[in-house]
Amino acid sequence: MTPLQALLAFIALCLLCLLLPLLPLLRTLWRGTPRPAPPEQQAEASERVEEFRRMVHEQFAHLLHLARDSGPIRGANENGRPFIVLGISNHLAELLPPGSRRLRSLVLAAGHLDIPGELICDRELFAEGRINVAHNALIKSALSQRDIAIGRRARVTRWVRTERRLDVAEGGQLKGWASAAMEIALARRARFEQLRAPRIVFGRLPEDARRPRQPDTVARFDPPLRRNGQPGNGRNLTVPAGHTVKADLLVSGKLVVGDGCRIIGDLRADKSIVIGRDVVIEGAAYADGPISIGPGCLINGPVYSRSEVQLGAASEIGSSTHLSTLVADTLLISEGCIAHGSVWALHHGEVLDERSPPA
Repeated sequence: MTPLQALLAFIALCLLCLLLPLLPLLRTLWRGTPRPAPPEQQAEASERVEEFRRMVHEQFAHLLHLARDSGPIRGANENGRPFIVLGISNHLAELLPPGSRRLRSLVLAAGHLDIPGELICDRELFAEGRINVAHNALIKSALSQRDIAIGRRARVTRWVRTERRLDVAEGGQLKGWASAAMEIALARRARFEQLRAPRIVFGRLPEDARRPRQPDTVARFDPPLRRNGQPGNGRNLTVPAGHTVKADLLVSGKLVVGDGCRIIGDLRADKSIVIGRDVVIEGAAYADGPISIGPGCLINGPVYSRSEVQLGAASEIGSSTHLSTLVADTLLISEGCIAHGSVWALHHGEVLDERSPPA
């Protein structure tokens, strides 16, 4: 080895020794905040809905018009798949054989469409009016120009889209993609995967139980910086209760924000984030590990965890004027929470039932 090669090797070894303690933090910096909902997956789901909408318009617009006056129409398309077209005053239950538990026909309605309880629908549903899915029914996909109501313990297995409001009763399940032009409301114990709407409401909370947002805090907290101008705020950091921080917070370990704080900036932690009660964050929150958000919090930016997010009662993500995203492998959301924009549980999403057990 020449003297120059030896010198370069020594310098490389010294740099490696200096960088080893910073690897977790540098990994967080280099990784950047990932996109919470991959656009290609959302686009794919939207495209499936639009393909179905075009098919209804191109192949069934005339039949829907005829059914309004002439009553139900049965038939099969060019691929031999059966369909049923219902008029304004027709009811699907009247056309099913007694004791029928499974329907393999595409169903389209010129008015409202009621799916009987316990029925399994293998094909898509469309209605120009409201769609009501009764208890324990299972449907593949549904598109309505008005509202859709998913009954108790009823399930959707692919996608659901409404041009107005989607209501999911207690124990209902939305697998796949659910979208509403106005609002999605989920009762306790409802489960979900991908939700998108300007307003998404999880469970119910009495108005008198909602606490007003904390006024601007007076105390200022300046987070410590790493020595020698190194990036970030250290390994672990705790912001005391009742303080305002005007900076991004970046740690390689655990980040704790006390009750009543106001953070004007983003939160990023390599391990976990714990947010207390009544905290306002004017930015995003990102962690590799779990994120725990206390009751009454307001987070204006995206919330992303590669693990789990627990959202306390009456907390809010985004606003009506600034849509946001909430994404994690597991989402456990308390009643009274509101999200604006997109909510995506990669593995499991549920509205928690926190009622006290009877004495």
